[in-house]
Amino acid sequence: MIRHLLIFLALTAQVGSSAFAQNCKSPELICKAAANQDRSLYFRDHCRYEQKIHVEERFKSKGGDERMEETRDTTVIVEPARKPDKTGETPVNVRVTSDTDKKGNPKSKIKEDEPTLLSFGAVWDVAFFPLLPERVSYYDFQEVVSGRKNERWFRFVPRSDVTDRALASGVAQLDAETGEVLTVKIEGLHNLDVLDKEASKMGAFGATIDYNQFEGTLRMPTLARGSGVSGIRRFEGNFRFQFEEGKYVPLYKLE
Repeated sequence: MIRHLLIFLALTAQVGSSAFAQNCKSPELICKAAANQDRSLYFRDHCRYEQKIHVEERFKSKGGDERMEETRDTTVIVEPARKPDKTGETPVNVRVTSDTDKKGNPKSKIKEDEPTLLSFGAVWDVAFFPLLPERVSYYDFQEVVSGRKNERWFRFVPRSDVTDRALASGVAQLDAETGEVLTVKIEGLHNLDVLDKEASKMGAFGATIDYNQFEGTLRMPTLARGSGVSGIRRFEGNFRFQFEEGKYVPLYKLE
């Protein structure tokens, strides 16, 4: 099934990529990266996959030192619903399969719909797929010195006049030939109120995201680590995290 879906991706991508390439005003390698992120996300959106996150929440003592107050390990299964909702959009279901309490002890009873930081999938996707075709035109790009052979690095920041799009800022490390995204270092998330009022309470956010090649053509966000400050209910305070994603299984045949 994976092979069939990738063939479908290749055929549809030829049409979409051609139209996008004609209209893409960003640097050529960024346009290639955007097309690859688009194909990768399309495949991911038609899969069931697993996400794991280890979160440590911290607070500052009176002396200014930080102490870890809570730690939590959560695993979820993410998959698209089988039918669109009333708006015509296909919901994404996030089901908790393992969880711990705030001290890191495994819970004996798991609530599949328990809110976790992984529940805010749209926010994570802004960080994991910042260079999608529908986003690149809203960034300013500047090439910076690459620290690795065969890579080109680009700093991206939202244009100052853009306030109605959820965007990220940071540095994208790209394969110098194909434009495939190898690593993204996120330095901030912007305009999250466009996605969700609660999500907009996410304050400072930074992450290093590593992408692994999948089936020879796609790049998936398999590992991430970072930190932030959250005002989201039940997740308030300073936090740092380690994230893993994998076990992609295509779900439906595409007509």
